Amino acid sequence: MFKKGGFFSVLFLIILIAGLIYACYYLYQYWPREPVTLEVVGDKPVSVQNGVPSKQFYERMRYTDKKISYFLANSCSSTSKNNMLVAMQNLESLTVLEFVKGNKSKSEIKILCSDVAPEAGEENHFVAGEGGAKRVLNSSLYSVILEGQISLFREETCSEPKVATHELLHAIGFDHNNNIKSILYPTLKCDQEIDVEIIDSINRLYSVKSLPDLIIHSTAATKSGRYLNFHIEILNQGLITSSPANLDIYANDEFVEKFEIGAISIGARKIFDVENLRVHGSTNKIKFRVDNQNLIEELDEQNNEVVLQLNSN
Repeated sequence: MFKKGGFFSVLFLIILIAGLIYACYYLYQYWPREPVTLEVVGDKPVSVQNGVPSKQFYERMRYTDKKISYFLANSCSSTSKNNMLVAMQNLESLTVLEFVKGNKSKSEIKILCSDVAPEAGEENHFVAGEGGAKRVLNSSLYSVILEGQISLFREETCSEPKVATHELLHAIGFDHNNNIKSILYPTLKCDQEIDVEIIDSINRLYSVKSLPDLIIHSTAATKSGRYLNFHIEILNQGLITSSPANLDIYANDEFVEKFEIGAISIGARKIFDVENLRVHGSTNKIKFRVDNQNLIEELDEQNNEVVLQLNSN
């Protein structure tokens, strides 16, 4: 007959062996290992590009919206004010732009008037004449004009507002060209007109909605056993500040973790450096996805995801 004490001894031995096996398995799963690199799968996301053939001071210069606010200084004469308003109306009739009256502190284009030409280096001086973009922010995709300024000190000598139109085009980002019939030729003449190319460029630039565009700008990741370390940069290359969103992490297509991104301003980046995020030991693919539920309307919805694959070499 099997003794009771012997039964418990055998049971204890079985439990002990099972515990040792589990401990070995646990140590195998979680013991630090040599990190392995995960590499991006496929091509880097391509974003919407809007080429502008007409020469600009910087690539793809535009204001955040096709509706641009302006302020006319009280120092401007009624004639100067009228000339600028006519220049704006003419440009509105040829393009999708709309100029709306604003106040001094918040207007995007400030129009000043003086009887004396500014000297180089003075606050109101611009390289390409007396109009230009005073503050420009590089969002990566666009050169976003935050503030333009025009200094009207020359009297119009033509029946139409050529000077005002010339400086207005500078203020929306266009440089001089070498077409003698163009309103943007360095020397003004009364028979010059706004180039069709400039009109097309404006319409093409401002056909793009005023939206943010979050893109996974760069990623790097390593996996050591069941631990994932990664660096990721999310850039807003759009035209306005983005609403708060999330960064979702997937391992072998299974959801792992969510990180709050928050709002990102134009041209700014949100950087995540994460260490020891637990994933399954067999994970060989990591997916980073921004705004997975498409809560934010963006310029490009196809550049919000990057997949990294375990390096098999």
